[in-house]
Amino acid sequence: MSRDKIEAALSAALKHTEDSLKTLLNNGDEKAMSDSLWAGSAETEYAVFLLSLTLRDRAETALWKRSSSWKQIVEFKPALTSTLELLKSAKANLKAGNLEKSYEETWTARNLLLKVQELLERTRKEAKK
Repeated sequence: MSRDKIEAALSAALKHTEDSLKTLLNNGDEKAMSDSLWAGSAETEYAVFLLSLTLRDRAETALWKRSSSWKQIVEFKPALTSTLELLKSAKANLKAGNLEKSYEETWTARNLLLKVQELLERTRKEAKK
């Protein structure tokens, strides 16, 4: 798989996640935040997919996938900040040729983004009550 495609997906994920965090911090439009969050999640998912194809069997047997650290309840700002750090590190590791570490960080970032999306949906449902 082309590292250029993976890097492009990580760059796009970073941009959209940064946009989502900026919108959150500026008390911006919830829809704009949600749209950026969704786009960042999609690009992160694509990067995970490309990395898993590149690593093949090693990706499926990774012990760190069983970690529950990302399964805890999250808050918007810390989760998005952690996601940005993970994506930046994943991109740096990709450039350095450490695909396994890049995959781990991208996979973890993806799971954090999913938790943020769940939290956003729960918040919307509670607001409608």
